[in-house]
Amino acid sequence: MPYLQRTILISVLLATFVCGGPARFVENELLVRFDAGITQADIEMIIMADNLEIVRQVSRPLNLWLLRVDIQKNQLSKTRRRVENIPEIKYAQRNHYLSLRNTPDDPLFVQQWNFHNTGLDVNGNPSGIEDADIDAPEAWDISTGGETVLGRTIVAAIVDGGCDMDHQDLQANFWSNPADIAGNGIDEDDNGWVDDSLGWNAYAHNGSIPQTNSDASHGTHVAGIVGAHSNNANQVAGVNWDVQLMIVAGASTTEAVAMEAYTYVLEQKLAWLDSDGLEGAFVVSANSSFGENYVSCDTMPVWNDMYNAMGEAGILSIAATANVNVNVDNSGDLPTSCTSPYLITVTNSNKSDALVYSAGFGAVSIDLAAPGYGILSTNYNQGTTTKYGTSMSAPHVTGAVALMHAAASPQLAQYYEDSPALASQVFKSLLLSSVDLLASLDGVTVTGGRLNLHHAVLAASIWPAGSGDMNQDYATNVQDVVILVNLILGNLPPSPELVLAGDLNYDTLVTVQDLVRLIHLILQ
Repeated sequence: MPYLQRTILISVLLATFVCGGPARFVENELLVRFDAGITQADIEMIIMADNLEIVRQVSRPLNLWLLRVDIQKNQLSKTRRRVENIPEIKYAQRNHYLSLRNTPDDPLFVQQWNFHNTGLDVNGNPSGIEDADIDAPEAWDISTGGETVLGRTIVAAIVDGGCDMDHQDLQANFWSNPADIAGNGIDEDDNGWVDDSLGWNAYAHNGSIPQTNSDASHGTHVAGIVGAHSNNANQVAGVNWDVQLMIVAGASTTEAVAMEAYTYVLEQKLAWLDSDGLEGAFVVSANSSFGENYVSCDTMPVWNDMYNAMGEAGILSIAATANVNVNVDNSGDLPTSCTSPYLITVTNSNKSDALVYSAGFGAVSIDLAAPGYGILSTNYNQGTTTKYGTSMSAPHVTGAVALMHAAASPQLAQYYEDSPALASQVFKSLLLSSVDLLASLDGVTVTGGRLNLHHAVLAASIWPAGSGDMNQDYATNVQDVVILVNLILGNLPPSPELVLAGDLNYDTLVTVQDLVRLIHLILQ
């Protein structure tokens, strides 16, 4: 098998596991079904040469036995293959771990089709298409958010118009700066931001967050999608049940205001990096559900510069595209026509897995879609509401990046701390290569797909690909597929180090959509 095909097949199978779950099993146990009539005494003779120990009979009707492998002497996978060739054995399998399904007890969760779409409304009437969702409950079986495996408290920044800071379904998840006291006009922590105990207001250049205007309604809704406090028997669920939401007001008026808002987020992450986590915040993603139609980012270099600076500190920026039926590649859009490799651009899909008509698109500019049409989330005045637009799509992806960090393997979490810029590219690539392909997005987005939270979280949880029963000749590292995706996206220049043996034909690397389509064809 050529290197390119082998890399795509094995790396993606291991990295995204689109058709299966994580390989969680007892490392030294096998469940073995013997033919009827085979007794324990027979089994002891049959397995004598394989360094196996009988633990117990699990099922008499199936004659199913639990056996323990001495992994100091034998590999589990090799032992399994050997015993399956024994005539008296029907099959042998690994003893997988199981867990309870994580469905939150928030009373309005049944109305959040974006997380779990049954194809029916709350009255049981047809509404949308079953499974036209981001597979959130499946993702929550892996992680519900909060901290990395290394114990870092994950922060997602919400750059918007404000937020209801008293909201009962958000309060527990708000980020705060304990080193600064609100309202006294003193910069206690000497970070250059006076009274920033709960975030920053770039409109007024102070720490007082707007809470009651229409912009605050928008920001409260966005924050709830990313991380409403979930499984608390109250209102709605968020993509993350437990995550710190950094509220920064500054999503309108002028570019100077927006840049001040972004700067606050960036400086908090830089402070974290410079102090080894003693100051600032472990910000991994920043949501931007705002912008300007028909404007090319090429004429405004500060945007790419800012996104690049944030990305180099390990912050992926997620931006909503225009709520207009336009091809952003031709018409321009701010910020989704920007080309920073640390920017993820999002359009709007509905409960029937179709691209919403009043949403921007672009085979070059728009990475993927996420649900945004009729999304129930938190609202100001401590309530909830349903909103429509790409503004609702982007926070699904912002939340997904944060949840990927919570689920990330120890290797990926450590890689992020050692090399935040490079590791952020890994997170972006895993997210984009794990979408669900949709016909309505074919040729009009980079990936041709809609966010699949489960696949993205799973990919992060098993990075790099673990060992299994695969032939070692095909055990390619997940980083290879990340490199391929980044080459296709233009985020990495071709180089001898990346082409390895030099047998990658760059003429075949056309679009990410081609790669994703090939993955799905392989897995069908």
